[in-house]
Amino acid sequence: MSDAHEVRLVNDGGSTYERFASTVVAGSFAAFALAAGVLFDWVPLDGQVGGLPVATAFGVGVLALGLATGALGALSRWGGVRTTPDRSPGFAVAGVQTALWLAAAGLVASNTLGLDLLGWLVAVPVGLTAGYLTASSREDVGATLPAAAFVCLVGAVVAAGVITPTWTWEPRAFDATIPGLIVVPFLTMGASLLTGWAAASAHEGFGMRGREHGAFLLISLVVVLVLSVLAFLVAFVFERGVAVVLENLTVGTGSALALLAAALAVLVRLGNANPTKADGTEAVVAFVRLAVAVLLGLVGAALAGLAATRQSVSGYAVTVEPTTVVGAVPGLALAVVLLAVARQSATQWTPATGIGRRVDTGLRLATWLAVGTMAVEALTWSELAGAGVAVVPTVALPVGAVAAAAYALSRLADRVGASTLPGWLPPAARTGPVAALAFAVCCLHVAVTGYSLALGPVGVVAGGTVDWPFVMNPSQGLGIQKGVMPAMLGTIWIVLGAVAFAVPLAVGAAVFLTEYAADSSFTRAVDVATNGLWSTPSIVFGLFGLAFLVPRFGGAPSIFAAQLVLGFMLLPLVLITSREAMKSVPDEYRDASAALGVSKWDTVRSVVVPAAMPGVTTGVILGVGRIAGETAPLLLVLNGPNFPNAAPGVLSSFAVDFGLEPPFVHVSNPALLERASALPYQLYAIITAGVGAEESFGWGTTLVLLGVVLGFFAMGIATRRYFRRKLHQ
Repeated sequence: MSDAHEVRLVNDGGSTYERFASTVVAGSFAAFALAAGVLFDWVPLDGQVGGLPVATAFGVGVLALGLATGALGALSRWGGVRTTPDRSPGFAVAGVQTALWLAAAGLVASNTLGLDLLGWLVAVPVGLTAGYLTASSREDVGATLPAAAFVCLVGAVVAAGVITPTWTWEPRAFDATIPGLIVVPFLTMGASLLTGWAAASAHEGFGMRGREHGAFLLISLVVVLVLSVLAFLVAFVFERGVAVVLENLTVGTGSALALLAAALAVLVRLGNANPTKADGTEAVVAFVRLAVAVLLGLVGAALAGLAATRQSVSGYAVTVEPTTVVGAVPGLALAVVLLAVARQSATQWTPATGIGRRVDTGLRLATWLAVGTMAVEALTWSELAGAGVAVVPTVALPVGAVAAAAYALSRLADRVGASTLPGWLPPAARTGPVAALAFAVCCLHVAVTGYSLALGPVGVVAGGTVDWPFVMNPSQGLGIQKGVMPAMLGTIWIVLGAVAFAVPLAVGAAVFLTEYAADSSFTRAVDVATNGLWSTPSIVFGLFGLAFLVPRFGGAPSIFAAQLVLGFMLLPLVLITSREAMKSVPDEYRDASAALGVSKWDTVRSVVVPAAMPGVTTGVILGVGRIAGETAPLLLVLNGPNFPNAAPGVLSSFAVDFGLEPPFVHVSNPALLERASALPYQLYAIITAGVGAEESFGWGTTLVLLGVVLGFFAMGIATRRYFRRKLHQ
């Protein structure tokens, strides 16, 4: 009985000890996050909290973390808590303590006491003594008490007001002034790293598991810092550029509802938005998705109310107009999202009756006719009409209406449990994609031809529902607000051209080097050359383009030359990542395909490349992030106007001529051989050269450039998710 009672007490003590260690870990996370907030100006260090200066509060918090960390070590060593410490904390912990105490003693002796170099000589035995005591102690003592002593020292110095926000340090070794606004958060972050490391190790009872847990916590805190830097970068640019970017923005409620519906469909379809059906961190992500979905729904309800009551709302230089029509571009975005969602849930429908087969055949013929005629309109950039009647709306609208009605009827029957629907009626999984495709065709028809499609107050219009001057206007104009449309389109065309040029070449070279070429000096030389090209400065690529490409393509800087130069910059990274992705494909896949009698090329095309596509897409994402913001090559090979008043007409300048001489089809595009501008190029002119615009216009341009890059990232990530999902099917 006494043994059982003793075990129960020890177990209860261990559970309490673990909760105590978890509290210290949570406090370390909080201190680290608050200190990072001070560095990024999110938390004011010179203010007060509860009548106490914020800097003093930081010192008191750090002092409390140090005392709690020391208590963890003392309880493990002398408090009868069940832990499994090793004989020594190891040389890594001892080395950290040696460096910390040597640096602290050296700074105090050389600067505070004025001993200069002699102070550092005095600090050496202090650091070595701290390291020796740490290494010679049992792990629970060596991993906690020296760290606790150092953290308590830091907390006492800050809490006592020795280091304040107005305190400055001027090192004699170099000409610089380091203010307390920087020193206090850095000391707090370092102290929280030490206490979190020690507390995480104590939570697992020290030993091997404790060291792994402590290392994991350190990595987690570093990741938090990196994410904080990224968040600060985005927030910093957003804060300074959002006002000028959103100036005089006017949005119709119809188009706003279409964009909100597209975002809501993507949010709900891409991931779980039900926290009750997820575990761990996925539950947190699901809760965030649910909260965002509810927020989008509330905003959509408010917009619908504005449209119904015919009221407009203005705020923060943005105006929402009560219109029920949808713009062609927002409608096309919604249609593409709905089509992607509908096709994911689409199933094969095999009608059992003759009338059902005729209905299915009619749907297929009408769909192909609408898509085919729309393709002709897109290629010719004109409307197809006969006897004054437009072909595309005449075909697409009835098909879409019938498919939407059948979809609604099938969904209603599923909800109420009705089973009296005729067997020839297509299911919702069959009519949903047809209705979405018909809507997409109608929106594309309006965008291409400029003719609106309306039924009473509802319809799709060519434009006017979104007026965004900063994004839609040119950089120069008489009496209009300046914008970035020409530079934004120039950036998009240059990046798309570079991707279209580099990705097929890189993937093809990766297939040859990985699947066909044997490991030899040739392949090793290619690896060295590829890595060298990726590390080559961008200005070298620009000089190459100016000296070699520009004279051979028009003799003047142009969009095409910029596309080739950026494509050459993108090529090595995509080649490297594609090779690594293909090497990571298990050989069992190739062996299984060969055992089925599949040829080498079919195995590569159908097995290896699809399995490696997520890695290939990752390389494209990283490469696009680099080339989209390049400025130096564009200065040499693009060299357009700093503030253009017209966007490059790449689509409209395509010309196709047929002749009797080879190659019989002549395709030309003069716009590709013309000068143009790009967002990095224009940003350089605004900020660095100070040409012709105020600084706020530069921050707005920066925000748009960041949005374009993030848009390319989003497309790349969506593509990678698609291929990963295909691999797991």
